[in-house]
Amino acid sequence: MDYFRMYRRFVIIYIKGKLAYHFSLLFELIANTILIGVYFVGFNVIFHNFNSVAGWNKYEVLFMFTTSWLSYSFSCFFFWSPMRDIGERIRSGRFDLYLTRPISPFVYLVLQQFQYTFLPRLFFSIFFWIYSLQNLQIEWTVITVFQYCASLLAAFAIFSAITVITGTISFWTVKSEEIVSLLTDNNYGLKNFCDYPIQIYSKEIQFLLTFIVPYALTGYYPVSNLLGKDCPNLWIAYISPVIAFVMAIIAYIFWHIGLKHYGSTGA
Repeated sequence: MDYFRMYRRFVIIYIKGKLAYHFSLLFELIANTILIGVYFVGFNVIFHNFNSVAGWNKYEVLFMFTTSWLSYSFSCFFFWSPMRDIGERIRSGRFDLYLTRPISPFVYLVLQQFQYTFLPRLFFSIFFWIYSLQNLQIEWTVITVFQYCASLLAAFAIFSAITVITGTISFWTVKSEEIVSLLTDNNYGLKNFCDYPIQIYSKEIQFLLTFIVPYALTGYYPVSNLLGKDCPNLWIAYISPVIAFVMAIIAYIFWHIGLKHYGSTGA
């Protein structure tokens, strides 16, 4: 089955539906652009008053969290909205419709939506990622390019796995929107903690972001390795693809366990 063609058609249909209320779509994009813009204003205020944070200068921190944001934005295009909204579909009984389609309910759930509100975040990420690179002296080799690209793919898998796991909880709780937002929202959720070097947090928070909800693997550890930073547990940067693969498997298994547990509203 050609999932790419199917996804393209779903996106076209989804965008056409949104364009029926074009002012709403425009205001959503403007609001998200302003929100991200305010974030970067705050970032510049911090580094206007401090030369560094935990030994990281402005461009190093900027490169670190835009690296994380790139993977996060692409992950959210596919998984954030479906996993945030799955609880509502279960409560209303509309999830039954996904079980009657000739494709996997998970695939259909993901393909039929396109979270366009993350476009401003992606554009800002690309712009400031390039800007930070221009102000850093990184010696790129075949090995470092490969490691960096692998870390981006691993970060995408980690973000996606965490989002799917938190959304799947709805099969038991029937409502997990708050859990999804708490763990994955970059504006006020736990994800926001990995935008700065984790040394600024307590040992407990560092352990949480490294071994429990491994957001530190999406930016901090790979970039620390690339920049030659001296930080504890740096070895974990080398196995982040393995951890990402394991998390993807866990998310896959957890989803299917939840699907089996699902009890239709009309049942």
